[in-house]
Amino acid sequence: MNKPFSHAIRLLAKREYGAHELEFKLAQKGYDAAQIEATLVKCQHLGLQSDERYAASVCRTRIAQGYGPLRIRQELLSQQVNADLIEETLQQEDENWLSYALAVHQKKYKEKSELSFAQLQKQKQFLFYRGFPSHIIAKVFNDEFAQHEQ
Repeated sequence: MNKPFSHAIRLLAKREYGAHELEFKLAQKGYDAAQIEATLVKCQHLGLQSDERYAASVCRTRIAQGYGPLRIRQELLSQQVNADLIEETLQQEDENWLSYALAVHQKKYKEKSELSFAQLQKQKQFLFYRGFPSHIIAKVFNDEFAQHEQ
């Protein structure tokens, strides 16, 4: 077994890696481009490396950490994951983004008192920073106010 392939297997045994990230890790170890390319092809052919699994893994992890679709999309794009694959992965969670945003908001802002305009903007900015789109943020505050009035 050649060294780059052995190193790739050790890395992939710990967690999923995107093709670009795995290529970078192997290059850091000093392997030449031809060895790296052959290793990536072999790993993909054997089903050891998959960008689909990597995207799903990143998505699950970031959702658990309280991040929204915009932030997850940006992270996956920075790892050079295919844009169509990213959209497909994020669409699988489409119906859940509102509940995720509500959970993140309720965890951060437990008390439900009357909000000043500045406080409201600060809370909206927090959700935007976490990667939730504006239409989801608007629904969070509509739901929050509806629950508060009851």
